[in-house]
Amino acid sequence: MKLRSAAVLLIVAATGVWAQTAALAGRQRTVLATSTDADSKTAEMRAKAAVNQRVQEMETTLTKMHLLLKQMQASPAVKNAKDPMTKANLEMWGLMLQQMDKQFDQVKVAAREREDIEARRSAMYKQAQEKAAQSARNAQAQARANAEAGQSAGATAAPQSGSQPAAAQAPQAAPTPASSSPN
Repeated sequence: MKLRSAAVLLIVAATGVWAQTAALAGRQRTVLATSTDADSKTAEMRAKAAVNQRVQEMETTLTKMHLLLKQMQASPAVKNAKDPMTKANLEMWGLMLQQMDKQFDQVKVAAREREDIEARRSAMYKQAQEKAAQSARNAQAQARANAEAGQSAGATAAPQSGSQPAAAQAPQAAPTPASSSPN
């Protein structure tokens, strides 16, 4: 009877832990969504550590539950019991543990996929920042080149400006593209 009570308490504790981890995961998403860019790296590291810790706790709990079920099945009281209720109870616990194992495997896969997505997202942001920095450098170089060209053109154009008519000095307007509409 003590073994059965211990098994029930362990199962209740495990389901309580899993319910709490689901509630914590919901709160954690809110924290990550409101973090600033300066805190994002730290928040990501904390989130990964928390998820890994919860997965390890679940794995430990499942291992303990499996050991307890094996002990219950191996106990002489259960082996010699002719009560169909005891056998059905053990079978139920075995089926429940199988279902929890499947769910645990799904949690591990989801955690790995999340880490993969976070790594990809981080790489994409890094690539976008590198492109933006390169674009800014190119724009600065183009602006310097235009400024230097404008200064050198301004120095050579100043003596000629008095001899050219006003129409020659005005820039020509670019031709407008033809309309692509059928009308």
